[in-house]
Formats: sequence, C-alpha cells, structure tokens
Amino acid sequence: MKQLDHLFIDYPVSRLATTDVGRFGLKKHYMFGLFEVDITVARQHLRQLRRDGQGISFTAWMIKTIGDCVARNPLVHALQWKKHTLIAFHDVDIAIPVERIVDGKGVPLPLLIKQTNLRTAHDIHHEIQEALQKRVSDEKDFILSEHTFSKASLRAYYSVPQAIRLFIWRRLFSNPFRTRRHSGTVMVTTVNAIGNSPGWILPSRTIHNLAVSLGSISKKPWVVGGELAVRDILNLTVTFNHDVIDGVPARRFVQDLIRHIECPGANN
Repeated sequence: MKQLDHLFIDYPVSRLATTDVGRFGLKKHYMFGLFEVDITVARQHLRQLRRDGQGISFTAWMIKTIGDCVARNPLVHALQWKKHTLIAFHDVDIAIPVERIVDGKGVPLPLLIKQTNLRTAHDIHHEIQEALQKRVSDEKDFILSEHTFSKASLRAYYSVPQAIRLFIWRRLFSNPFRTRRHSGTVMVTTVNAIGNSPGWILPSRTIHNLAVSLGSISKKPWVVGGELAVRDILNLTVTFNHDVIDGVPARRFVQDLIRHIECPGANN
C-alpha cells in the first residue's frame, strides 16, 4: 500500500473559540509596547521563597504583580459602556490560557483568576496548579474556572456556524459586567521559553482591552549601577486597546509594572 505523504489532523472543537476571538477583535485598534525587563532580582526572590518552603511559579508571581499594577492604574483595563462611558473595576480578574490535553492534543483552555489584586501569589499559584490537574472530558470542561455555562449550552455553541457564535459574543460582551464575569478584564499569556533565542509574543487579536504577554527569558549583558553585568532579561509585550486608552496613561502603567517586576516589594 502506498504511504501517504501527508497527515490528517482532527481540528479540536475547543479551538473554535480561539478563531472567534480573532474575528471578534477585528474592530479594535491596538497599541503595542515591546520591552526588555531585568528579572534577575525577581527570580532570586522566588528561589529564596522556594528554599523557605513557599513554592510559587514565576507565572503566578507575575499575575499577582500585574494585578496589583492594574489596580493602581484602573484606566488600562476599563471597559466601554454605552456611548460615552467607561467602567473601570476596582478588582482585577485575569484570564490565562492553560494547556491541557483534549482528544489527544494539547490545546489552551481559559482559566479566569478573580480578584488577583486581593490575593497572594501563593493562592494564585495553587489555583493554576489545580487547573493543570483538572480532568478534561468534554465541552463543559473547556472552561477551567467555575462553570458559568452548562454542558448543553457549550455543546450547542460549538455546533452552530461562526456567524451565529459571533452574534452571541457581541450580545454577551456588550455589557461590561457580563464581560468581566465570563472573561475577566485582563489577559496574560506566556511561552515560558528560556534559552538563547530571545523573542516577543505579539498578539494580533484579543477580546480584552489589556493583554500582557511574557516572551522568552535570556541572559544578556546589562548595565547595573554603572557597571556591566550578565542579567536575566524577560521580553515583555503589553497590548492596549487604543479606543479606550491613550499613550500617557499607558506609559504610566508600563513604568509602574516594570518597576515592580524589577524591584519586588517596591513601594507603590
């Protein structure tokens, strides 16, 4: 029998939501910032916590840091309400993709971590670990947070054409309170890449008005206190919805975020 020179790969139904995000975000006007951030002290801080018996991942610590910075700069995660009004919530709910195996394939499933500004990095780390261990059996498990949709409604959603799914999205996300309940106000993504090939993640579409993407981590020569040293450098991308926020408040947020990443425990 002649061997085929190609493979047939089933498209996971869970990825339909990813394509919907791309289409849904077409009308937004994005503003990107690409930054190099010295995380040497932060990683030393996390290693010390582990030695003290407090196992916290870098991702969990970053989510906590981002949540605190957004709470201090609430305009960056504001949502549009009616015609000339924005709503900026006091608490910061952050969505992250967690890779799980669905039908034998690794796919990113959404986890919504609520009130990150009021919680500890240890609590956030524990919630992420629970999501990584959660059993994924069918459509109702495609959302790793507390279920807000029934199994039947999700199955019906994935069975209809994209035009109908996008209509549902527009209805759902026309209200900022529903938006926050189902998807949060901030997206954080990461590639967790460490090595000699530095690079940034550049999200092209998102349903969130603020997205923070953690790219690769690499060692680079860096000037510290007037002297050259080898440091751990994170490639960080921050994506803003330019329809909601302008450059000056966006810059203030980025400066605040980088300061607290590079100097853990810095005064607000």
